[in-house]
Amino acid sequence: MQESTVVAPTQEREIPLAVEMRDICKAWPGVVANDHVNLAVRKGEIHALVGENGAGKTTLMNILYGLVHPDSGEIFINGQLVHIAGPRDAIRLKIGMVHQHFMLIPPLTVAENIVLGHEPGRVASTYDIKRARAAILELSKQYGLPIDPDVHVEKLSVGLQQRVEILKVLYRAADILIMDEPTGVLTPQETFEFFGVLRGLVNQGKTIIFITHKLREVLELSDNITVLRRGKNAGTLVTSQTNQAEIARMMVGREVLLRVNKTPAHPGPVVLHVENLHAQSDRDLEVLHGVRFVVRAG
Repeated sequence: MQESTVVAPTQEREIPLAVEMRDICKAWPGVVANDHVNLAVRKGEIHALVGENGAGKTTLMNILYGLVHPDSGEIFINGQLVHIAGPRDAIRLKIGMVHQHFMLIPPLTVAENIVLGHEPGRVASTYDIKRARAAILELSKQYGLPIDPDVHVEKLSVGLQQRVEILKVLYRAADILIMDEPTGVLTPQETFEFFGVLRGLVNQGKTIIFITHKLREVLELSDNITVLRRGKNAGTLVTSQTNQAEIARMMVGREVLLRVNKTPAHPGPVVLHVENLHAQSDRDLEVLHGVRFVVRAG
């Protein structure tokens, strides 16, 4: 019997579900990735899906996006039972996924990447660059995601490449966005900006499932949390009513020390002592005056 903790205020229950996954099972030879996992995500929320590496988070979301087929279980989108045979079905159901490793083609432009496979034009094989640019600029304005449609992706920062991935999902009219470890490759400033983007998307009616193991981000960003442990449900929490210690305990099944105890340093004797070092390079004739280095053992 699997352990489960559910905390949900009355008003939460009145919000309809955008996604409901019931008793999802998926196993490979020797590995059970999802063992009767349940997930309920309400419309217009940021829902964090957390767990240790190997807990089954990405497998569950790959099932939702049609990249992996479950062995058993049911999926409901907006209250309707659906069968998702592949990503085309997911896109048709207005589900989009921004992968941990971007699925972009670096030599192509932003516009070409975004519309790839969904090119606007009178003939299916014709790429109407003007219509594509106009659509992308309109999306950029609508969701506050400015980007130059004509720049090549290989020239963009990681943060802007992620923006392209999000616009690609929005271009396909997704209402439910899956974000797989989205901050893993971002700088702190890019992460701050990214959180603003997600909040803006939710304000415009989108629903976001946020896969992560970073507890501070979970508490800062999400509305509700589903915790997986070893392929099973460990519990569901309301973010405003929990803390890092409780989430960590549910992730690993025991109390977790979230601080690092540092013992006082006890340096040994000096093993290298350099003073008044003068250094010149042939290129710029830099001179270091009065530099003092002291290196101690231990």
